[in-house]
Amino acid sequence: MKRFVLRLEENLAALCLAGLLVTLFLQVFTRFVLFDPLSWTEEAARYLYVYVVFLGSSIAVTDRTHVAIDFLVQRLPPRPRLAAILLVHLAVLFLLGNLVYWGLRATIRQLNIPLVVLDIPYAWVYVVVPVTAALMAVRTLGVLGEDVRRFRRGEAADTQTRAAL
Repeated sequence: MKRFVLRLEENLAALCLAGLLVTLFLQVFTRFVLFDPLSWTEEAARYLYVYVVFLGSSIAVTDRTHVAIDFLVQRLPPRPRLAAILLVHLAVLFLLGNLVYWGLRATIRQLNIPLVVLDIPYAWVYVVVPVTAALMAVRTLGVLGEDVRRFRRGEAADTQTRAAL
């Protein structure tokens, strides 16, 4: 159970990806084999893909695989390097806090507006933004804590390794 929670984003992304593949298979099969395409597959595939992308962003925080240009930071002495890394983490947390706030506002505004074909509230599309931003904030705090622990042990902060969350 602990492993499932620690890998929550990976598990949810895998489920969404599986749903996306099944949906795309149905779309191709019904369109090119049965010549009678299902109306809901395109919309479902689009939003499943959105979920996979946002969940993947959260996974990348944990794995430290987001694109980063750390050429100068890696050449700094340990203390200024930690300060630069902490500053970046704080900037990321600020951005994620804004995503949570504005994402919740957008989600609430979309509660009564249905999707065109699926006829479910648009809020189900928008909710992925604040949820994954909150997950990314938790993961960023974990990565930040790992960086501080590495500094205290006398190790250099390594932006290329997987964080121990």
